[in-house]
Amino acid sequence: MRRALLLLVAFLSGAVLMGLELAGSRVLAPHFGGSIFVWGSLIGVVLAAMSLGYYTGGKLVDRWPRAGLLAAMLFAAGAFVLLLPRFAPQICDEIAVRDFGPRANSLIACCILFFVPGLLMAVTSPFVIRLTARTISRVGQTAGTVYAVSTIGSIVGTLGTAFYLITWLRTSTTLYLLGGLLVLAAVIAGAVGNPRRGTAVALAALALTALARPAYAKERVLLERDSPYHRLLVTEDEEYRWLRADNIWHTQMALDDPHGRGLGYSDYVDLAFLFKPDIRRVLVIGLGGGTIPKRFVRDYPEVMVAAVEIDPDVIKIAARYFDCKPGPRLKVHESDGRMFLRGSKEKWDLIVLDAYYADTVPFFLTTREFFRIAKDRLTPGGVFVNNVVSQVTGARSKFFRSVYRTMDEVFPQVYAFKVTESGTRFSNIEVFGVSARERTSLEVLRARAARMQGKSIKDDRLMDRLSAYVGGPVRTDDVPTLTDDYAPVDALLHLW
Repeated sequence: MRRALLLLVAFLSGAVLMGLELAGSRVLAPHFGGSIFVWGSLIGVVLAAMSLGYYTGGKLVDRWPRAGLLAAMLFAAGAFVLLLPRFAPQICDEIAVRDFGPRANSLIACCILFFVPGLLMAVTSPFVIRLTARTISRVGQTAGTVYAVSTIGSIVGTLGTAFYLITWLRTSTTLYLLGGLLVLAAVIAGAVGNPRRGTAVALAALALTALARPAYAKERVLLERDSPYHRLLVTEDEEYRWLRADNIWHTQMALDDPHGRGLGYSDYVDLAFLFKPDIRRVLVIGLGGGTIPKRFVRDYPEVMVAAVEIDPDVIKIAARYFDCKPGPRLKVHESDGRMFLRGSKEKWDLIVLDAYYADTVPFFLTTREFFRIAKDRLTPGGVFVNNVVSQVTGARSKFFRSVYRTMDEVFPQVYAFKVTESGTRFSNIEVFGVSARERTSLEVLRARAARMQGKSIKDDRLMDRLSAYVGGPVRTDDVPTLTDDYAPVDALLHLW
């Protein structure tokens, strides 16, 4: 019985450690995004904690081979995890405000939030091996069994957290569950050494729950949900409703005009009519709150719109909170945008790619191979619009210039417009890839805009948006062409 209980402790510790690593990504994402730097920091810090924990556990158990000591360390780890929902947001906010850089921000946060509980959990295996080994001649077999059980726990924790907990529960609830499992492991370990000690640990855990209550946000929050891809938040004030995914605001909807214009960059899509006035079929990759699909359905009665969104929760939120509902002229597909295009035989007059983030970009939607797929799905003279978050020139422009270079190798003509309504550190840049062979001059575009503004193109500020044209050659000799084999988008976004 003693051996079985200690193996259960190893199983629980392994499961919680990997579950915490995955849940940790949701703790960090609202503050630092979900870039490769965040995941690298998480994995690196957890591995460092495990290495030191294994070493420390081996030293401790040789000196004090007691299950009670293991119980104390697991209880401390559980207490730490239970308190994360209360203190982690404030810690991350402080780090983000001081802004040590995209790499250091997430690394510092991971060290503060996850190193200590990771180390305390990692001592479990050396303790269980020593406490369950009966003879020196069987230490190898015992160690193999303990590590196998712990690894099985890690597999269960990884799959259970990724497939179920994150999609079913709030991040805070997931952390409470993981912390509770650690406390349970501490109770079991304490009972192995001394039944009374196990009872004392359980009573201490009950007292801890009062301290673990999280602080409540002051915003008017309509919905907060962890989807398979993002932490989603819907908020509103007296005038607007917003959709936020992780740390990025995706949709702004005026409450008195649900199908009207939203964030400034979405209005620039109308410029596509200057390149192809007879647009009838539109595909939007990346739904958000559905600003572009809704507005096209309202403003252009002859246009049929399809939207592709990979996140099923976003589709539900767009319908419930942003009035973006499928209808005769609007179809919504749950799919990865690239897979949808690759599997589709339909042709589109206009394809809008709106699936990038300020600090996290699906690299496979930036590559030459993807743009070739998109170009093949355009009708003659069709237009591909890519919403890029970057800068046009300077140190923070490498991502835009790499995307421009890559699109320029695929589309016969490429045009770029800097969204004047966007910020200073990063800007929205609308990059148009046009399949027409001949280039349309800026003078011709202006003449068309003057004739079509507010009429066939339902935008009274069309000339203003056209004036945001990025004139002159875009320098691309110092940035790479993005391919499926090499697309360092995280580094290009955050600089080398």
